[in-house]
Amino acid sequence: MSDTAPSKNPWTTPTWIVIAIVSVVWWIIASQHCRWRLVLVVGLSLASFMVGCLIGFIFTSYGEESGTVGKIRDWLIGGITGITVVKAAAIKGILLTFAAGPGPSEFALTVSSAVLYSVLGFFFMFFQRELILNVLLAESRAERGRLEGTGRAGQVIQRFLLALPASILSGVDDVDEIVQFRKSEAERLRTLLYSAEVQKFLDECEDAVKSGEALDWDVVSKAANLHYYRTYFEKDENKYVQAERAHSWIVRALTMNPLHVDFTVKYADTLGMMDRYEEAVAVLEKLDRTPEAPAYVKQWLGYFLLFVDRLDDAIRYSEEYHKLFPDESDSIFNVASAYAQKYCDELRAAGKSEYLDSENRRLALAKLKEALRGEPEYVETVRSKWTQTGESFDCFLHDKDFRSLVGLPKEPPAAG
Repeated sequence: MSDTAPSKNPWTTPTWIVIAIVSVVWWIIASQHCRWRLVLVVGLSLASFMVGCLIGFIFTSYGEESGTVGKIRDWLIGGITGITVVKAAAIKGILLTFAAGPGPSEFALTVSSAVLYSVLGFFFMFFQRELILNVLLAESRAERGRLEGTGRAGQVIQRFLLALPASILSGVDDVDEIVQFRKSEAERLRTLLYSAEVQKFLDECEDAVKSGEALDWDVVSKAANLHYYRTYFEKDENKYVQAERAHSWIVRALTMNPLHVDFTVKYADTLGMMDRYEEAVAVLEKLDRTPEAPAYVKQWLGYFLLFVDRLDDAIRYSEEYHKLFPDESDSIFNVASAYAQKYCDELRAAGKSEYLDSENRRLALAKLKEALRGEPEYVETVRSKWTQTGESFDCFLHDKDFRSLVGLPKEPPAAG
């Protein structure tokens, strides 16, 4: 419909072409074969047309222009009124300078040309601005504002990524470790992610989605990244909601670029945050079969498989990853958790509370000891969280070797 709408406007391009042709014919007739008169009439007509355009431009100002051009408009209205009354003789003198000779006919020619082309210039600019230029200007300003917001958000993302250790960016570690163990660094990263400029950008993105506006890749990818990293800094009661928000933006990004590896991994991670572990495993295993899959996909699989009762696969993926990065410890923690779960399952199946000769128990403790040598600060997490009901080491809570390893006090002997 936008292609046919302009034909309904009487001030379209064909109209102005006709006016231009009529003007040329008029100038030729009015010059009466006198070159000097032709030059004067054409000059006066074009000058009057430009004055009309200028007045039309000022009178059709809106939006941001009102603070600058609008003031000129108010001054111009008062100025034109005053000049017309006080300087009428001076205006007549200016018009007579365009007359090719003396006499009332020459004065009539100059006045009619000035009035006619001033009005034409005014209406030309008025309709161009109201129907075309103002619309394009509004779109351009909206786009410029969006790009400026995107640029500011991009700068924050760049500063955020530069602040992250190389091990995070390579997938060896995750942001959660910074949040748990490096409080000062975590606070600095939180300040970046929750700055006013980032919040404004994300709010604008949400408003654009609600209004049905199409967003480009640059905007969607930045919003997805910002929401994703925010999930690691949310408190437990808000983490699920933030994970859902990040998930929706990552889905938008993958809709635009389905083969984007980094967002595919982030997509799986948000599924895990929402306890949709089977879906997360399916996404990561599909990605792991592709040649462009990064090595850290194996680490993620070693973790998520712990939640879907595929403990042997979790061990296999974690060990494969550790061979590639022997200095990291996260995969060893995952291996220890897998063996611990196998030991707990073994105890439940046998109806026992302890089985000291179990190979799964021995491997669980050995791998946990190895992992804690690499990251001794993680012992508090193991001690307080991993022994809770339903966690990997819940059946180790009364195991004396485990308690000694994580620094728990010896339990008093049972009475009687």
